[in-house]
Amino acid sequence: MARPCAGRFARSASRPHRVSPVKIGILGGTGPAGSALAARLASVGYETIIGSRSKYRAMETVDKLLAEWSGRDLHIVAGDNASAAAADVVVIATPWDGAYGTATSVADALSGKVVICMANALTRIGKEFQPLVPPRGSVAASVQAAVPACQVAAGFHHVPAKELGDLDHPIESDVLICSDFPRATEVTSEIVASVPNMRPLDAGGLSQATPIESFTAVLLQLNMHYKTRVAVKFTGIPEVTAPEPVDLDGE
Repeated sequence: MARPCAGRFARSASRPHRVSPVKIGILGGTGPAGSALAARLASVGYETIIGSRSKYRAMETVDKLLAEWSGRDLHIVAGDNASAAAADVVVIATPWDGAYGTATSVADALSGKVVICMANALTRIGKEFQPLVPPRGSVAASVQAAVPACQVAAGFHHVPAKELGDLDHPIESDVLICSDFPRATEVTSEIVASVPNMRPLDAGGLSQATPIESFTAVLLQLNMHYKTRVAVKFTGIPEVTAPEPVDLDGE
C-alpha cells in the first residue's frame, strides 16, 4: 500500500516548498519525458542538465526549451550523458532497453548517488499497450544491478509527458516512488514535492517497480480510449508537512 513518505514529503498543494540547491542530470534527456521533466524541475528552481549520447542533440533540445519558455528564468544546460551523470542526482529517461547500457557506461560517475529511473518497459501491439518484463523484473532493478554502488529509486512513471512539460499549467499527480534505500526515497520525494500539486508516495521497496512500471500500459490504454491524458491521484491518504531539504552527503 502506498503511504505518504514517512510523514516527510507529501504536502499540501498550496504549501510552498523550498528547493534544495542541487543539480539534476537527465540521461536520455532529449526525449519527450526527459525534456519535459527537465523543464518542469527548472521551473521550480533546479539546475538541470540534459544529457544525450550526442551533446549536439542535447544542445538542440535545450535551445528549443529555452526558446519556448523564453519568459522564464530556466537553468537548463546541455551535455553528453557523462556530463549529466556528474550531477548531484541523476534521472534515467532513456528508452527502457537502453537504460542498462547507459547506466553501465557512466557507472563510475553514478557510484554513491541517488539515481531515479523513470523508464517503462512497454510495447504497442495494434491498438493495445502491453507491459514487458525486462531482466530482473523491472527497468529500475536492471539499473540497480548495472551499478550496485548507486541507490536507485523508481519514480515519475505515471506523469504524462505533454502535461509535465507545459509550464503554463499546473500538473496534479501523485508520484509512486519505490527503492531499497530510504535515502533514495527521501531525495526523490524531495524533488517531487518541490513541484506544486505533485505528491510523492512511498510505495515500498524496489520490487514494487515491476507493477508500477507495468501499470503505465493501463494509463496509456485509458488515454487512447478516452482521448485524454490521465494522471494518478489516490484518495484516503492524509497530507503531511514537507520537511527540510535532504542532505545529499548524508547516509
